[in-house]
Amino acid sequence: RKTDIGDSRWIAGLLRHGLLKASFIPAMSVRQWRELTRLRKKYVQSVGDYRKRTHKLFESANIKIDSVVSDLFGVTGRNLMKLLVVDRELTLTDIEACIRGKLKGKEVELFRSIQGFFMGHHRFILKTLLGTIANLEGQIESLDRQIRSLMKDQSDLLERMKKAPGISDVSACDILAEIGPTLDSFPTDTALVSWSGLCPGNNESAGKRKSGRSPVRKHHLKTIMIEVAWAAIKKKGSYFKDKYYRLKARRGAKKAIVAIAHRVLLGVYHVIKDGAEFRDLGEDYLTLRNKEKKVLYLQKQALALGFNLIPQTIQ
Repeated sequence: RKTDIGDSRWIAGLLRHGLLKASFIPAMSVRQWRELTRLRKKYVQSVGDYRKRTHKLFESANIKIDSVVSDLFGVTGRNLMKLLVVDRELTLTDIEACIRGKLKGKEVELFRSIQGFFMGHHRFILKTLLGTIANLEGQIESLDRQIRSLMKDQSDLLERMKKAPGISDVSACDILAEIGPTLDSFPTDTALVSWSGLCPGNNESAGKRKSGRSPVRKHHLKTIMIEVAWAAIKKKGSYFKDKYYRLKARRGAKKAIVAIAHRVLLGVYHVIKDGAEFRDLGEDYLTLRNKEKKVLYLQKQALALGFNLIPQTIQ
């Protein structure tokens, strides 16, 4: 009995009676932000792909620059690649002119790292790859300027968002482009988190709770917040770092990082909606919470072992 025509009639009937919930469609200006930030992300991913191809090209030519240089596309690495594009025999003096920063003193190692079988075929491909990467990086810089120009009226909001651990200039613009500066379509913080797919699903029948996997599989905001969460847990003295490792021990790394992204997004909601300042609770928050109950629990445990625990305040 189920057909596309029958489904369309059922949906039309629901629409006539006002039983369909409207989708979130942001304003025109926000949609323009969204298109630019998503395009920028695609270009960044493309740059990463071409950099991987460059690494693969060097492996095929037995060039081991990345064994000495931590970042092949740093200043020293780029200078060496420009030398390799030139069709002439390289000397130790050429290598010394390329080195910058902490790599000074490793001229001999770098000279040995380029002693592969780099032929004209490899030289042509490297020149093509470097040209493509330079073009994409130029496009990314152009998109950055355009995004900053369109979001110049939201500079105060962006600065307050960046006070949250893990949120940088780029991620702040990405988040604002996905949800807008007003959040009128989200009456509560839980509504926003549910829309983004960062909260557990609710599947219960006959008193039994089944899979709690979120029905939202792919979502741009979810991806952004997961990246923000990975950066947030690396900040020393942060509440999110402590909470992540507590959850990871019980639930695993993947579920723990989604929970951290959930908490960061809750804070971002109140920064945008209520004009609040983001405040990190600190790494000791969970330890010091319910201090009296924890002391009473430890006293009972000590008493069960035959000891009398007397708390003393450390001056």
